[in-house]
Amino acid sequence: MHHSKTLALWLLLLIVFFDWLGVGLVYPMFSSMLFQPECPFLACGTSNAERGFYLGVLLAAMSTAQFFSGPILGTLSDQLGRRPIFLYSLVLGVIAYMCCVGAVWMESLGGLILSRVLVGIGAGKPVSAAIADISSDSSSKAKNFGLYSMASGVGFTIGPYLGGKFSGSGFYLPFCIAAVASLVNFLLIWAFFQETNHELKKQTLRWSAGLRNLKKAFTIPGLRSVYLATFLYCFGWSFYFEFLPVTWISDFHFDAQQIGFFYAYGAAWYAISSGYLIRPFVSYFRSETIFFYALSAIGVLLLSMYFGRTVLWIWLAFPVANFLASLLFPTSTTMVSNWAGKDAQGETLGILQSVQAAAFAFSPLASGALLGDSPHMPMILGGGTMLLGALVVGVFLRKKVFS
Repeated sequence: MHHSKTLALWLLLLIVFFDWLGVGLVYPMFSSMLFQPECPFLACGTSNAERGFYLGVLLAAMSTAQFFSGPILGTLSDQLGRRPIFLYSLVLGVIAYMCCVGAVWMESLGGLILSRVLVGIGAGKPVSAAIADISSDSSSKAKNFGLYSMASGVGFTIGPYLGGKFSGSGFYLPFCIAAVASLVNFLLIWAFFQETNHELKKQTLRWSAGLRNLKKAFTIPGLRSVYLATFLYCFGWSFYFEFLPVTWISDFHFDAQQIGFFYAYGAAWYAISSGYLIRPFVSYFRSETIFFYALSAIGVLLLSMYFGRTVLWIWLAFPVANFLASLLFPTSTTMVSNWAGKDAQGETLGILQSVQAAAFAFSPLASGALLGDSPHMPMILGGGTMLLGALVVGVFLRKKVFS
């Protein structure tokens, strides 16, 4: 039994790794596609505010689709099992990335946005629920979710670096590699993954489950503070991390390759932190306490980066920001998972996924045009939102809402 759980965990981590490799491959390109002077997708006279708006739509497309698909796939995984949902999602991922290749080839921004919607539909895999299936207690959950973060960090370390390198040969090439990564992922799961959900149950399937989950998230007394704080930290981190290349292009004239390098540098620290550096913290401190202090610290750090506009400051502050961010996902996921019953992991963690996806979707849509006012908005709005999330957690900790 222990051997089968270990194999399942490694295969789940491979899903996460290949998913984030695919995401990371294309991540450094979007800002360069729309903000470089020779951009083929927008007219030369397009304002920065308009470019920021289109960049926001492009970044939000995947998360918006995932917002709706995540809870549906989570519910289906409770009914049919995790394995078939993984396989269907990965096939869709291959198709979606090939559609991205076609859109870039035709220089169609609308086609690229629609292709990213397909990527988002396939991205709502119930990996968190499967990890919860094979985790025996709260401590093992936190460690396993930390490994989840490490796998995503490693994928996002390698992805942007390779994406920046390959984009020099054409923006379509990283999408081709992402399609191959999804195909390899599919073959590994098809050949080796064994089902982890052995208590299948019937539930009503609704396309509006994401909206219902978002409403439900803020009506559960013990969890609504966690969900709200998670929304705020995802909103702040999304705006900071996704629009940061615009700041780098404005201040340092970075190209796609340089953006990819620094994304890889930060993600490497995120991976090391998730896999090793956070272990003493999640082993000896309560998840609620870690979540509060990490969220407070990262908010202050992001605001301080507004004043440190040098490449040296990127080298120094980026590792710390990613270490603090690596503490947030496993602790928030562990809190939600611990609250849920054994038979509700898919649904409850699906609600959490809906909250996260809503934040990642709403942030670029609401904030992209703000780049027209200042290319340094990622640090200001990102840090401020993180501190607001910490305030929410602090108030509820003080009232002893958490068990």
